[in-house]
Amino acid sequence: MNDSNLLKLVFFHDQRMEELSSSKAVSNQTELDPLALFTQPDPTYSRLLFMGTELADKRFGLNCLEHNHELVAIFNRLYSPVVASESSDAMSLGDWIDNAPVNAFIIVQSNDEAKEAEVDLTSKVLENGGLFSEAKEHSNSSWGYEISPDQIHTILVQGYQVITKIPSANGYDLELYSRTNPYISFFYPIQSMLPDAFRFFSINGKRVHTREALYFEFSRLHNPPHGYEEVYPESVL
Repeated sequence: MNDSNLLKLVFFHDQRMEELSSSKAVSNQTELDPLALFTQPDPTYSRLLFMGTELADKRFGLNCLEHNHELVAIFNRLYSPVVASESSDAMSLGDWIDNAPVNAFIIVQSNDEAKEAEVDLTSKVLENGGLFSEAKEHSNSSWGYEISPDQIHTILVQGYQVITKIPSANGYDLELYSRTNPYISFFYPIQSMLPDAFRFFSINGKRVHTREALYFEFSRLHNPPHGYEEVYPESVL
């Protein structure tokens, strides 16, 4: 077992979609029609946070893990970047994860749910956001900088997912937003890497209330808080 490498998968399930949107359309409608609160489904989304820690040298970031490339390969098998237009550059998600700077985001679709119709993502999503590339030929790219909750809401409503490359002390971690719950799609491939790759903890995000709790490995690794479950090769959901 690789005890010096730690992977944390922090999950937030059944998050309310309206919390991502600054629009008052939903609340105004329910004020006019209170029955809408009971007759209309409450759309939800999931958010997964993938974090890496190298314990021996106290380095933080997925890129610090010895088996980081195998983790990136899992993302690459599950998702592909959405092509915003014919002029967009083709790239794999793995290439983007390896080369994009921190604070960047990318719009992706599940490889199991390939879509035939293209979406004008530039006008619908990125018109108010800073595009990643400085070159005009990349202006229709489906990736950019510092995405807002409203933009995430728009993308999820269209049936796509968002991956953000968030900064860590020594590199980056990854965050995934999805209307459907992708937890199982990641759980089993990551579990298959045990015990040699790293120690793997599945963490209920609702139990994480402080920064100290998020980085529990330096104070409570021997006795993790409630809702922090270490996964073993024989673990079952």
